[in-house]
Amino acid sequence: MTEDLPEAAPLPAPSFFRHVNVVLATYAVEGALAFAQGALVARALGPSGRGVYAIFVLSAGFAQLVLGLGIGSAAIYYINRREVALREVVAAAHVMVLWSLAVTAALVGAVAPFIGTGAIGGGVPVWLFIFAVPALVYSAMLRLILQGLSRFVEMGIATVIQPLVVLALLAFAMRAGSPTPEQVIVFWMVAHLCVAGFALLRIGPRDVDLAQIVRPRIATIRRLARFGVQGESGNALQMLNYRLDQYIVRGFVGLAGVGIYAVGVSMSEAVFLLANAVAIVLVPRLTSADPDEARAIAPVACRNTMLVAALGAAVLAAGAAFVIPAVFGSGFRGSVQALWWLLPGTVALTGSKVLTSYIFSQGRPLVNTIITVASLAVTLVALFALVPAFGVDGAAGASSLAYTAHFCVALYAYRRISGQPVLGAIVPRAADARLYVDAARGVLSRVGRGPGAQPEAARPDGPYGRAGG
Repeated sequence: MTEDLPEAAPLPAPSFFRHVNVVLATYAVEGALAFAQGALVARALGPSGRGVYAIFVLSAGFAQLVLGLGIGSAAIYYINRREVALREVVAAAHVMVLWSLAVTAALVGAVAPFIGTGAIGGGVPVWLFIFAVPALVYSAMLRLILQGLSRFVEMGIATVIQPLVVLALLAFAMRAGSPTPEQVIVFWMVAHLCVAGFALLRIGPRDVDLAQIVRPRIATIRRLARFGVQGESGNALQMLNYRLDQYIVRGFVGLAGVGIYAVGVSMSEAVFLLANAVAIVLVPRLTSADPDEARAIAPVACRNTMLVAALGAAVLAAGAAFVIPAVFGSGFRGSVQALWWLLPGTVALTGSKVLTSYIFSQGRPLVNTIITVASLAVTLVALFALVPAFGVDGAAGASSLAYTAHFCVALYAYRRISGQPVLGAIVPRAADARLYVDAARGVLSRVGRGPGAQPEAARPDGPYGRAGG
């Protein structure tokens, strides 16, 4: 457990870092737009309205994970293994959208007469879920298919579209008056439909087989779902792990507490920018790589992702007391301390994102689910111990503990599967400086070539071929 890796361990290929840079750049743009969107939502709705919005989006997101059955995640695996044709995957995605629409409509129809608008609060009708959940399923699955094809530019554009559309509609609504939580939720739904439309166009209408949608290939869907459910159950549990705290805060503190806490959470997620970019590129890369190459890439990516995340968290912690009240309003001052409590666990979770990408790529999605179950147990105990006594700050501290537990268990699983020492995934090396030097040289080289230069990854003989897009 304490032995070291050789100092000259192989580093990922340059194409990997070019793709990370593409995803990171688009996520940085998306993050800036999401920050502006969050600020407008907070100022337009106040703490209570922001809490209503957070609870709705969270509930729809959880329903999407459950009803999607992991088809999108399975698509990444089988596309890169070349075991399922793209047309079959796209058809299966459309079948799952129709399935989610039918199930959501049935569930809402059954419970709506009894709960009315009380389930969400703020006068938001529960029937909005009938449209929200399928829209979210559609956009999520098509973006995952783009990821499976390693078409990171198109996936990045789709990622940026969502906050851009919400921001534009919200700004227009604020000029016309005071938007309600229901209106903001509708804007969010429209944005996801725009994402799905763009992604479908980029995948290509030629790959949409209407015959397979009308008469689904059950064997293909069953195969995708069998693999996908193993991983997606972990994602659903992980979402509970990430967001159960908001439901607990609503119960013990109220909707205003949810709004304050949600702002702190959204700010802490800025630390995930690099981790998300690395994880997105890692999954198809590691899945198609041989075991030795995957073992070489994973620890380098993990330790450097955590290093950059820790530096970013320190900057964010230093500026939070000035930025949050100025941008979100004085009513959200309580978000500052919540953010401070969240940041240590958030840095640990960036490491988890990389390690669980490696575990998934080795065909072990159920292991990720087990990791999340262990972390969720810590979440439940910590939340019920700390939220009643410390409110929003207690929820932040409990989440930070749970994130750290998730990383520790993921590290153990990584050690068992890869056979590599855990220190190799945590402790930065002097040799890693080459990564930053090469990245800087690459950026300077591309700037020198000018905007018309064709990147290597996009050439016909590039490492990803047609899928590199």
